[in-house]
Amino acid sequence: MKELLLALPAGRETRGRDFGLTPAHMAYRVGPGPKLLGIRLPQTLRGGLMQVDCAGFDGAGDPVGCCRQILGECRRRSFRGIVCDFEGLPAGCLPKLVEILDRNCAAQGWGLYVPECYASYAPKARLLVPSVLTHGTLERRLRGAAERYGKERVALAVEWVREDFLLPAKGRGEPLSREELEGMINRLEPAVFFDRGLCAHYFTYMAGPQAHFVLFDTPRSIREKLSAARSVGAYAALLPGPEVEDCLEELFGTQD
Repeated sequence: MKELLLALPAGRETRGRDFGLTPAHMAYRVGPGPKLLGIRLPQTLRGGLMQVDCAGFDGAGDPVGCCRQILGECRRRSFRGIVCDFEGLPAGCLPKLVEILDRNCAAQGWGLYVPECYASYAPKARLLVPSVLTHGTLERRLRGAAERYGKERVALAVEWVREDFLLPAKGRGEPLSREELEGMINRLEPAVFFDRGLCAHYFTYMAGPQAHFVLFDTPRSIREKLSAARSVGAYAALLPGPEVEDCLEELFGTQD
């Protein structure tokens, strides 16, 4: 892959650069107006990418001014790209916002990453394909995206999953903290399996009459997800910094 991104909470230090990872700073949000909201970053912070979410935004308004703010912040911080970490389907003014950013990022030579569902609004952007599946295979999912959009536009959005599903599993499960998952494994002592297609570990258990399916990641499963992305020629991967930071050596090897 040509680019490995590490999503980092605002102002957090990282060893990721030592392993070839580029920080994507999770310090920005599209808020009512719309306008750009941000968490104060160190004045000296420069480089990497800007990561923007839209949590709580209703989609109302004209995005032109917000786009100016986003692009201005990129210039001020010498960011070389933008990650639009938008949840849900395109709504309100967000498609127009993405269109404007796509044109301007292309003109500046910056990278733009958007969720796959925004593909038609940002023909030059790279598309974030989520790593979470409950059926099929991740490699097939990525290969389908590469065939549809071109492998140079495909970016794997890695999520470190710990989720409890009711069977039959569909959609998303109930999130588990690391402590909850460890406690469940210690209490239930389940047979844990690795699904090569999903690139994730899992086990099942019964709670009364209801069957449950628990899906979770480890450094091994994250390596397998990255391997699946490489096998289809995906351009990039976006990794979750808070979880990945503690296992960089396991994922990428010890650096001298």
